[in-house]
Amino acid sequence: MNELKSITISRQEKRPFDYASIREEAIGLVQKLSGKIWTDYNVHDPGVTILEQIVFTLTELGYKTGFVVADYLADADGKIDYESQALYAPSLVTQAFPVTLEEYSSFFKSRINCEKVNFSVDENGFYRVEIFVTGTVNDGVSESVFAKFWRLWRKWHCMGDHICDVRIKWLGGESRYVDVKEPLQNDEMPSGTHRDVTEFLPMIELFPTIYREGESAQPLKKYLAPIEFVFKKLLNLIDSFPQLFSVRSIGFEKVSANLEQFNLALDQMLAMYGVRFPHFGFVDLPRLVRSKVQYLRELPELLTHRSGISWRRRVELMLGIFHDSIDRLEIFNVDGIFANEKAGRIHIVLFCEILMDEETTDAVERFICNEIPAHLLPVIYWVPKGECRSFAALYDEWENDGPMKITMSSRMMNWLLAHKHFISKKIWL
Repeated sequence: MNELKSITISRQEKRPFDYASIREEAIGLVQKLSGKIWTDYNVHDPGVTILEQIVFTLTELGYKTGFVVADYLADADGKIDYESQALYAPSLVTQAFPVTLEEYSSFFKSRINCEKVNFSVDENGFYRVEIFVTGTVNDGVSESVFAKFWRLWRKWHCMGDHICDVRIKWLGGESRYVDVKEPLQNDEMPSGTHRDVTEFLPMIELFPTIYREGESAQPLKKYLAPIEFVFKKLLNLIDSFPQLFSVRSIGFEKVSANLEQFNLALDQMLAMYGVRFPHFGFVDLPRLVRSKVQYLRELPELLTHRSGISWRRRVELMLGIFHDSIDRLEIFNVDGIFANEKAGRIHIVLFCEILMDEETTDAVERFICNEIPAHLLPVIYWVPKGECRSFAALYDEWENDGPMKITMSSRMMNWLLAHKHFISKKIWL
């Protein structure tokens, strides 16, 4: 027996900017407000005519605010400046940061283009690395492999991870090694259709000729002028949508006048990437906004390398540090070790302009410790800012030491030992 097929008709939901719906609601509102003063609501009534034109204009606004976001961001050619909007291709912000031995091995194998990379740990917690290359011993290839490895290691290694030995193992046979660059990201980003939302027909033009000509037209124009002003202002706001959410608009007039609104817009942009700036009392709003703008401009690097090379940069921006004359703090992270401590410790040296209250220093320490990879124990120093310049020279010297250096320079070690009395007594775990 054949089953009967039927179609269920569901009632369509009311659209918020549907002409008939708005007209019905407007008539009802006028009836409620006017009471017995206005009783004729037929189409021939001039008041109803004016009401219908306003409803028509609202319907047009509803249409112009209903495009997809890409259309509001598109220029005349339909192209979107994604970088300006801090919208990045997925591959730029979702790269996996290698952490475990297996991840390191897989990561370096894919980028060095060799047969195999093996990471192992010695008794002190340092990494030993073996790179397996097809072919016979070749000094030129060895030099290229080592250079590529250290270049990648400086960029991608986790804080607190150190290498004590790197060796190339030759597997014999015909060499298949080719030095390749890191893979390029080629994600296609959507385009949009440019919409000229500011094109606005004067409301008077929507009326019959009898309303538009003669002396009676002038009072009608004056009556409609405030309504048109609001509509045009809203359309101009929609047209400036790319500037309102742009990380290049820090000097933009509207932004400077509305820092609080722009700050909220930046928070929304950061939230897309799971980033939330902490609140510190010593960072004022203009500096906070500037920090967020800069963070969004550098976001792919800061997000991808949050456990490694960009850690200090991320923390500085969140603390409002720009290395200028009004910095309240200076921060240095010494990703090194004392010879007798083995692995697992990082020294954070904070130079403070004035003595901060305990609540502020606690907030800064808690924030820094939350940003440090969980396998590391932080040692935090609070040092008077007057000593910053001499330490910066030691820091540069240590940072530029060779990649195989696994202990601090004796000068750096002596400085830290001499300043032990500045170490914070709190341990944030």
